[in-house]
Amino acid sequence: MKFGGICALLACNVLLFGCSEVTVDKEAEAEKLMQLSREWSAMVAAGDLEASGELWADDAVMLPPDLPVLAGKEAIRDYVMGAASIPSFKISWEPDSAHISKSGDMAYLIERNVIEFDGEDGEKIVTHGKVVTVWRKDPQGQWKNVVDMWNTAPQPAD
Repeated sequence: MKFGGICALLACNVLLFGCSEVTVDKEAEAEKLMQLSREWSAMVAAGDLEASGELWADDAVMLPPDLPVLAGKEAIRDYVMGAASIPSFKISWEPDSAHISKSGDMAYLIERNVIEFDGEDGEKIVTHGKVVTVWRKDPQGQWKNVVDMWNTAPQPAD
């Protein structure tokens, strides 16, 4: 009888605690993800494209303006390497806000970017963009970018 009672108690604990919701500190996760985005921008600015590529998930997609969808890490890498080969090409971005899912394993950021490069006539071209990135935690709990999409925005007022 004692064994049966212990098993019943154990089963109740499993049901009670096994089904409890995971508590996620969404504010802390949001700040962590925004900082990761800032660090990613700094990596790219420093020319560390190989390391920066590790922040994309293998199944990531990029939706650059006026181009077809780039599906997969390799296609995105090729695009990024091509852009980086443009004389005086620079890109930087800054997150404005982060929105974390209730479960804490998905999120999206609203960001701004600035892209600069020399045009064919040598004139500097600067574009400002509005960006949405979608993030997912991998099995190790690391944030990975799964969707990167942007389009042009008006130049900010000085």
